[in-house]
Amino acid sequence: MKTKFRRRNLDYFQYDLLGDIYAAGAERVGKYGFPQLQDEKLIPDGSVAGFNYLLSAENPGKCWYHCFCDDYQFARLWSNLYRYLPLIKRTRGFISTDFSLYRDYSDDALIWNCYRNRVLAYAIQQAGVPMIPTAGFGPESTWKWCFDGLPQNSTVAITTNGTLSDPEARRLFAGGVEALVFTIHPFAIVVCGKSPAWLDTKYPDVQIIHISSYSQIWNKRRCA
Repeated sequence: MKTKFRRRNLDYFQYDLLGDIYAAGAERVGKYGFPQLQDEKLIPDGSVAGFNYLLSAENPGKCWYHCFCDDYQFARLWSNLYRYLPLIKRTRGFISTDFSLYRDYSDDALIWNCYRNRVLAYAIQQAGVPMIPTAGFGPESTWKWCFDGLPQNSTVAITTNGTLSDPEARRLFAGGVEALVFTIHPFAIVVCGKSPAWLDTKYPDVQIIHISSYSQIWNKRRCA
């Protein structure tokens, strides 16, 4: 957000670099003070597209939009959320940002990215947009705090992008999903990207909804 001030008859803006304005009024929870999100049992209906398509969409109301794409595509939301919020409000629904939690990132970077995900989800939810929060997780050290602020018994979204490429990535993905289910007991999990077969059957009390990743959509179009 940019807050407008006056000085010597000139307008200038103070950016919300720490997310304090975006998360104003939020209940802060957990070790790092993440905003607590409201629970909503939402299921994406109709088409779901990546955030990079939203900026050029002629009719945003036809789709839900997700942020399971390169971080630079949606980093602008952190820099200036209220410039894009009117457009987000026109969508059918929004799956919140997914700033990366790679296993080779420092602890500071992991905490900061998870914090930004939760702050933006809170601000978009408070704006009245149907919003599904992203439940990103990284290495095992993140599982103690990376789900803080996510609602219990609600819908959350995850991605398999980059998680099935090697044995260690697959192990961390399976463990992260287990920690997610144990911690917040989700009503439903929206899964973006290729999904391992076990995910559809391991958690019978959790509804699993699959949506296509950008690469899957592109490959289908190329084959067609």
